[in-house]
Amino acid sequence: MKTYESKSNIVSKPYVRRSQHLVITPSGCPDIFPGKPNPCPPNPCPPIILKTEIFQYTTISDGTNNQYTSNDAVLQFSTSGILDPNGISIINLFINGILQSPNLYVVHQDILILSEAPTQGVPIILQFIKITTS
Repeated sequence: MKTYESKSNIVSKPYVRRSQHLVITPSGCPDIFPGKPNPCPPNPCPPIILKTEIFQYTTISDGTNNQYTSNDAVLQFSTSGILDPNGISIINLFINGILQSPNLYVVHQDILILSEAPTQGVPIILQFIKITTS
């Protein structure tokens, strides 16, 4: 640790020299301490661009069933049937607009199985998010 002498005292803080009020910013904090950008490595890796596709399956609960198939889709609100979960990155289930915990349902290709039947007339929305590198 370096110390700097000033006229009245000795300062033992490593980044501050009080006689001239010189502050040396810590490396790696450009958002907190803006300054000159660090030079890039000689051969930086190209950025990885992720491609995202979003699909939606929508149906309406009949109040008794806890299983739904791709054939039950409301076509004007759906962009797909029930997709194979092995080809999807993220699956979200919304019942009456509320995100459901993954332990309350099971998704297989063309089949959605709920732990219990929702109230009649309630919308059921399965959102599929597929993330790939382009």
